[in-house]
Amino acid sequence: MTVTEPTTSARTLVLTETVDRLSTATSSAQVTAIVAEAVRALTGADGATFVLREDDQCFYADENAIAPLWKGSRFSVNACVSGWSMLHRQTVVIADIYDDDRVPHDAYRPTFVSSLCMAPIRSSDPIGVLGAYWAEPHVPEPEVVRHLEVLANSTAVALENLELRGAIARRSAERDQEAARADELDAAMHSLVHDLRGPLGAMMGFSELVADGTATDVASAAAYAHSALGAGRRMSDQIDRMLSVYRLSTEPLHVEPVDLSAVAEGIAADLRVQGRAHGVTIEVEPAIRVSADPAMVHLLLSNLFDNAVKYTSTTDDATIRLRCVGSDGAFRTLEVSDNGVGFDASDADRVFRPLTRLHSEDEFPGTGLGLASVSRIVALHGGAVSASGAKGVGAVFTFSLPTAT
Repeated sequence: MTVTEPTTSARTLVLTETVDRLSTATSSAQVTAIVAEAVRALTGADGATFVLREDDQCFYADENAIAPLWKGSRFSVNACVSGWSMLHRQTVVIADIYDDDRVPHDAYRPTFVSSLCMAPIRSSDPIGVLGAYWAEPHVPEPEVVRHLEVLANSTAVALENLELRGAIARRSAERDQEAARADELDAAMHSLVHDLRGPLGAMMGFSELVADGTATDVASAAAYAHSALGAGRRMSDQIDRMLSVYRLSTEPLHVEPVDLSAVAEGIAADLRVQGRAHGVTIEVEPAIRVSADPAMVHLLLSNLFDNAVKYTSTTDDATIRLRCVGSDGAFRTLEVSDNGVGFDASDADRVFRPLTRLHSEDEFPGTGLGLASVSRIVALHGGAVSASGAKGVGAVFTFSLPTAT
């Protein structure tokens, strides 16, 4: 049976249309599908493959053929003809695959292939090859081989453009993230300055009272000094808490199986001993196990429980719950909920920003850093965190951590 090859004008039209389609491709899957189809149209072949090099492996990324070939398979570059083409930077034409030692015969026997032609993608430094296969013995005309090489070069350009487009998109996203971080840092600095001015003003005020002789006796001077010292300690504590949030990102993780339920029960017991959870029911679902850094998840739950205790302090029959609400195998989705004062749903995205407080210091004292720590700890473990709530109803904090292995 004679193979009918496309005419020169037909091949030229195929190349023109393919280059045009590749210029608008937005994914590697689109590129491989477009090119595999074009290889058959260009050569009149019964099958085509798109092979990519992955280190010392040849990955058959896509194919277009009258019967299955090797899509999704990997072979050593030293054990297949596509690898030979890449390593030697040469186009390969084989009229009889069983008469050439470069062909892994066992891999070809289940297929329809009798003859083949392979052209490297980017001949100077191949990143893959395009393969054309015929069911009948066939040697393509030199002009057909040349057109296949032109298609391979166009494919290299398309892949490089795709990589460049991805890099630009990543850089754009990074700039957006940097801008967001800059805005967050600017807001945090303004909040920090505001928060430190209070204790600093108290320190200066009490110190002036001592310095200008207002304190007429030792007891008064001592009282002023004691107040100034207390204000200084509050300021130092605020600075330390702020630094601790940003240090989290630089601390190495020491991941191990953790019984999160046991951690939560321990924190709840401490809150009761301290008298902070008086009249509060704390319910912990048993046997919640995750893979995490023990110290970090202890801090995470401490912050969530502290937050819940604080905002249920004016609630009768206050209840705080930790439970697992789902799992996808890799991560467990967990939830800490309370029936406290809650917050407006529109503020859900703000609660995790450093130094953000939804209530005045007089209503509920705090640093505005606890939930920021929660967010960073969850992110370091590859999870996600979110908040929901309603005023006068309560709040729910949902987060995910890796499942214990």
